[in-house]
Order: sequence, then structure tokens, then C-alpha cells
Amino acid sequence: MLSSEVLILLCLCGLSLSHQMEWSYDYETQWPGVCNSGFQQSPINIMTRDAVLDIHGSHIRGPLVFRGYGNVAVSAINNGHTLKWNVVENSTAPVLSGGPLRGNYTLLQFHLHWLSEHAIDGMKYPLEIHMVHVKTGLTLDEALERPDGLAVIGVITKVVGGYEEASSFALEEIMPVVPDLLDQNVESSEILNIDMNRLFSPEPQSFYTYHGSLTTPLCQEVVTWIIMDKPLTISDTQYKVFSKVNVGGIDNYRSLQRSNRVVYRSVASCSYALSPSILGVLVTVFRCLASKVTQQIHKGICYIGNAKRKIFGNTLIECSKVHIS
Repeated sequence: MLSSEVLILLCLCGLSLSHQMEWSYDYETQWPGVCNSGFQQSPINIMTRDAVLDIHGSHIRGPLVFRGYGNVAVSAINNGHTLKWNVVENSTAPVLSGGPLRGNYTLLQFHLHWLSEHAIDGMKYPLEIHMVHVKTGLTLDEALERPDGLAVIGVITKVVGGYEEASSFALEEIMPVVPDLLDQNVESSEILNIDMNRLFSPEPQSFYTYHGSLTTPLCQEVVTWIIMDKPLTISDTQYKVFSKVNVGGIDNYRSLQRSNRVVYRSVASCSYALSPSILGVLVTVFRCLASKVTQQIHKGICYIGNAKRKIFGNTLIECSKVHIS
């Protein structure tokens, strides 16, 4: 018979193993919650040609408004799945509003994924920053019960070799604590006061937005995603550090999910100034015009179809809500 000490040790080991195996990026099909049964899961591959350019502001009702991101008190942790910086409790947290959001959203934390989770026109990026905001006035548990409970900004990055000083600027304030977080379930005791404006895209008003889910269990479908589409620059030296971080594997991104919903794009994403060459300008203009023309053609076909349906007494379709899918 096993002694009581051995039994206790086995139980403790079992609990520890169970905690470690709670979920893993290697076994996404075993994730709990609605991760494998939901219909609006994230991340997705965002296709420019299919995104609805919101010229009239029907969904994106003005620019994004960022308040208080210039001096944010955060503490860092390796939680076994990512590197995360939590806003320090009882400190002044940044607030996000505008764009597709209805109301204010308060920053809870930001964390990193490598490679990127979202793709744009089939292209993945080396790293993606997620800034998680909760609807102001709600607890996190309350927000997870509401379809508009969370707003997450996604910032994609590109890696540049050389010009080390310039390309290191974006992550410069958070990198010093990363070497202390190489092991799983390690927390830094140091509180940092950082300028989170450094972590935004060079063009923060140029973005895609859609309704989706958290990209980790329980994958609740309560997120308004705002994906800034102009990459932030980080250095090659900085990026190599993340390959040493233990998050259960060499990377920590979820597989792409079905793109089965409307994705909107901001007018700024079609700005001429965002393209570095004449050819880039022409391509950008063509894509924007093609997107708008294609939407109008689909609506025109809908109106013609309604005329036929009316003759035969069939149910009419609300053409104003017809989008490309």
C-alpha cells in the first residue's frame, strides 16, 4: 500500500500536470469553451478586396480616440502562454473610444504573439501586440457575458536589421524585463512607467475592424477587433530574444479561423500618403475603388432581384445590409 505522503505527492503532481495541460497551442482541437464550436472565432485572414470601406461612417463613426497612453504603470509576467504587461491596480488606466466602439473601453493589459495571429491578404508578420480593453464600468467577468464587452487593438510588426537605434524605439521600454521572464510562470517585481504610444502603428487611424473572439480559451465571442494595418518596426536583435522565451513551445499563435463575417476598413487605410511609391499609390487607389464599386454592384443585383421577388410575392431582402462575403 502507498503511504499517505506518497499519495499526497502524487495528487500534487497530478494537479500540477493538469494545470500545465489545461490548454496548449499544440492541441487546439482540445481547447475548452467555444473554441471549437463558435461561429465568430479569431484570428482571421483579412482580405483587403473583401473588406467594406466605410466611407459614410455607418459602422466606423469617426476616428479612434486614445486617452492616457503616454504614461502607463505596468508589471510584466510570463503566464506560460505569453508575455503580458498588466496595468497596475489603482493606477490611472488608458481609455479607448471612437471608431467602431460605442462607449469607452479601459485598458487591462497588453501581451505579445509570435508569429502574428492575424494575417492580411494571406501574409503573416513576425509579431503581433494585443492591447486588451474592457468596457468601462464593467468587471472582466461581466464583460465576458456581453457581445461588446471587450475591445482589442492588434498591432502587427516587421523586423528590420541594421539601424538598431531607430528600429529599437518601439519596444525599447519593455525589453529590459524580458530576459527575466524567459521561464514559464515568472513575474517581474519591477513596475514600469511606459509610453504606450510607442507600441501603436505609425498610422493608428488606418485599421480593419470586425467582431470576433478571444484567441485563447475560453474563446468567448465578445471582442471588437481593431487591427492596425501599417506595421510597427522592431529590431532583429529584439525579435531574437523572444525565441528564448518559454511559452510551451517556440511560438504562441492560434491558427487562422473562418473569415465568415463582415470586416470593415477605415477610410485612412486608403490614404495616398500611406504608400511609399507611385506604383503603391495606384495599387492602393485601385483596391479602394474596386472594393466600393464591387459593393455597389452587389447591391444593384440585390435591388433587381427584389423586383422579381415582388412580382412573384416572395420575401424581399434588405439590400442596404448586403455586403461582400
